Amino acid sequence: MKYRILLDMKDQLFTAVDIKDSNIYGNGTTIEQAINNLKQKAA
Repeated sequence: MKYRILLDMKDQLFTAVDIKDSNIYGNGTTIEQAINNLKQKAA
């Protein structure tokens, strides 16, 4: 799975977004959390 990482500077929240489908994403306070949440939603 390929993804991109975004950072919301205001809320200090990372978002991992699937490159192929931007409707699939995961949020977290760390990059690792965001990636794990993305993988759970994609499964």
